[in-house]
Amino acid sequence: MNTTTTATAGRRLSRNRLAAAGAAVAIAAGITAAAAVGAGAAHAGTMPITHPGEPTIATTITNHTDKTEHLLGSSAGGGQWINAPRHTLAPYATETVTASAPTGHAETVTVNYRIGATGPTAVYQIVDAPSGANTNATGTTGDQYRINSTVDTGYPTVNAGFDLW
Repeated sequence: MNTTTTATAGRRLSRNRLAAAGAAVAIAAGITAAAAVGAGAAHAGTMPITHPGEPTIATTITNHTDKTEHLLGSSAGGGQWINAPRHTLAPYATETVTASAPTGHAETVTVNYRIGATGPTAVYQIVDAPSGANTNATGTTGDQYRINSTVDTGYPTVNAGFDLW
């Protein structure tokens, strides 16, 4: 039922329209808050898959330095990119890189960046295999930088994070 009342200023207001507008604002605020909480977070378990149990990798790379990282090369292993790495990763920026291996039993994602215009190399690597997930080949070629890595979930939907300091 669409009831109306007269506002004190003489305008006619629809209660249903006001309720709908209020609900729309609440929904928009909820979506914005959810997006802010999940911004930059990788979630391999929510990626589209074509074969049940296929390996998927979602990794978040954060550059905590004051230098831009320049992509030297990357590989989705035996799989394919869903979200390939950026050509540059700005200082203090974060990116999410995702890949899947629809016909494989394992997946290895490798991303190589040069730190600054002529600096050392940062290697980010995550292995997604039935024997376990690891970031063992991750590291830098320069002593002044380090990469902290985490593996949050294991095979077949690996979620990992890398922080360059």
